[in-house]
Amino acid sequence: MPAVSETLVHHHDETLTSTARALSGDSQRAEREAAAFELRHAFCAQLKAARERRGITLQQISERTKVSEGLFAGLERCDLSRWPTGVYRRAFFREYAALVGLPGESIVGEFVRLFPEDLENAPAEVLVPGPLRLTLARPFWRHLSPMHAVAAGIDLLMVFAGATAIAQLAQVNLWVALGVMAVAYHTVGTSLRGCSLGTWWLRMRKRRQRSKASWTLLLALALASPATAQESTFKPEVGQAGKDVVWVPTPEVMVEKMLDMAKVTPQDYVIDLGSGDGRNVIGAAKRGASALGVEFNPNMVELSRRLAKEAGVAEKAQFVEGDMFVADISKASVMALFLLPSNLLRLRDKFLDLRPGSRIVSNTFSIQDWQADATETIDDCQQWCTAMLYIVPAKVGGTWKAGSDVLELKQEFQMLTGTLTSGGQATQVSGSLRGTDLTLKAGDRSITGRVQGNQIDGTLINGTAKSAFRATR
Repeated sequence: MPAVSETLVHHHDETLTSTARALSGDSQRAEREAAAFELRHAFCAQLKAARERRGITLQQISERTKVSEGLFAGLERCDLSRWPTGVYRRAFFREYAALVGLPGESIVGEFVRLFPEDLENAPAEVLVPGPLRLTLARPFWRHLSPMHAVAAGIDLLMVFAGATAIAQLAQVNLWVALGVMAVAYHTVGTSLRGCSLGTWWLRMRKRRQRSKASWTLLLALALASPATAQESTFKPEVGQAGKDVVWVPTPEVMVEKMLDMAKVTPQDYVIDLGSGDGRNVIGAAKRGASALGVEFNPNMVELSRRLAKEAGVAEKAQFVEGDMFVADISKASVMALFLLPSNLLRLRDKFLDLRPGSRIVSNTFSIQDWQADATETIDDCQQWCTAMLYIVPAKVGGTWKAGSDVLELKQEFQMLTGTLTSGGQATQVSGSLRGTDLTLKAGDRSITGRVQGNQIDGTLINGTAKSAFRATR
């Protein structure tokens, strides 16, 4: 008898474990879907924000592209149900992106990745460019289930029974009674339930089924052994939700490309915000640099530390749990990042306060209004293929004096404009900064120099003549 009892208990535990695993899989799948939903809507919000920054309307875009305004309105709501498939889908988006200031194949590639064409379930469409697009839905009977037939039967039975009663009581023709009853049945059902009685029954049945599944999940989780949960090792899921971003890993080839572009050396201090599984930090540490990852998810922090230890760089690669928007990044000489444009925009002022010459390298997404100093794309790449390098410029805006000359500079990131007044005559000036290295053009004269706080030392070239140049602020 004890042997039989032990067998039943063992079978019961196996059943609960398998049930819990299946339901856990459903839960993880739901979380991934929710994370993907969040990422898509963040992408659409960025598109709308880019359009609004340019001060253009959807009507203006429609007039320029000869594509229906409603399609672009749907895009900004993440509703592509009316969009075409194939080459027109990409062409429409490419035109939209160019007009809102987001040109390039990388943004088109991201659009295709986030909104893949589901040819099995998507409506078949006539691929006609412009506002004359038609949508030809697949025949509805392909999607009917037996329960739909039951719901339709309920509606037909109710209409026929009511019509028979009306015909007998009012002494009218049955066909007339059927017409009256059908209109009345539809009107009353729509007013009270928003649908017919049969459709309402079908919806309630599906709702009860979902409720039953939820209770089954709760019961299985309650009965599952806590020890089994504790023994499981944390494994991140691509697309899992975080505090400010969802986790999508940077491909290893892109990690190396970013570190190459930033020219990371053992003398650098590299920081990654939202460091995920720590691959940017570990990659920098393997090059001899000291590196820090700031990550909000404590499970990801522990995973990163374990991976750094396995890679033999635990002393160089450090990870802390924290909020990337309040983290101290002042010591960084390199920032290696994979963040959404909205995250980068919030951090932009902190980036500009870094020591001039510090490098910021970003996977796929650019920093709003700040032109990258260099952009490189990986060949034969499917997604996350473009890296952008930003070099923090020295702050040179203001009035400088070079002997009796006056140099007025206005600065927008690394781009410079202004005037050089010499002998009472003002000349327009334009130029740029690459960290602390300055280049200016003023008519026939050019100035190259290096900014050191409130002093610029360099060379003034006027025709073939060269002379030392020094300006102070």
